[in-house]
Amino acid sequence: MKKPSPFSGKIVWITGASSGIGEAMAYDFAKCGSSVILTARRADRLESIAAKINAEFQGAAKTLPADLSKINELEDLAKQATALFGRIDVLVNNAGFSQRSQVLETPLELERKVIEVDLVSPIALTKAVLPQMVSRKSGRIIVTSSLMGYLELPGNATYACVKHGLNGYFYSLGFELAQHGIQVQVMEPGFVKTEVTLSAMTATGEPYGKMDTTHANAMSAEAFSKRAIQQLEAGKTEIIIAGMEGIALRLRWWFPALYRFLIHRFAMKVLKERFKDKSQ
Repeated sequence: MKKPSPFSGKIVWITGASSGIGEAMAYDFAKCGSSVILTARRADRLESIAAKINAEFQGAAKTLPADLSKINELEDLAKQATALFGRIDVLVNNAGFSQRSQVLETPLELERKVIEVDLVSPIALTKAVLPQMVSRKSGRIIVTSSLMGYLELPGNATYACVKHGLNGYFYSLGFELAQHGIQVQVMEPGFVKTEVTLSAMTATGEPYGKMDTTHANAMSAEAFSKRAIQQLEAGKTEIIIAGMEGIALRLRWWFPALYRFLIHRFAMKVLKERFKDKSQ
């Protein structure tokens, strides 16, 4: 007989839940027996996802639309989320967007926007929900980082910055919270086929609007979610789920000089694909 999931009966708040990894994980948490709170900017999309979940799991999903770039409003947002079911047992910091622009062409205000949404907002939401978790001596903070938290590619400098920052902040936080019975888990996907490249920020602030080859041929969000949930249930702290790109991480750890040589060649291909209309 299968053991019940450790997420059964838990209240799980998922940001970035309107598509991709966040949407897939919302369904999978509901299958585990969780009640889910869905947050993103697109209220209509959230309502559609919640309706599908509630059709199968009555009353398991509620929506809380929000713009997470409004940092000063996030403490109040956490209070609203808590009021929906009475508590937050698990916070899944998944919201964020990517970047397809070179540093020399990217205005600082656009880089600040990526940093605020992808790095500052997860920190702010975490700080907002931690007091209730500490008082109960239980809870989980789950963060969607990326292999880019260890690696780097051209046209992704700000995105790599925030993912490196997420890793540093939340792995450090995990040590601090262990004494309070709270676990921090960091998911680090490789390439996943989602809307991330379509909506990625360009130097003008407009959406990139294209699917990179690396993402078009990648694993689906649903496949990633199923593997991630299994590792989250097992209590793993570092959850790396990747295809062949995962080899780059091992090369960096074990053969740094070879990694630098190969990644430079790959980076030149990426530059040509992403910025083919610009001379390099």
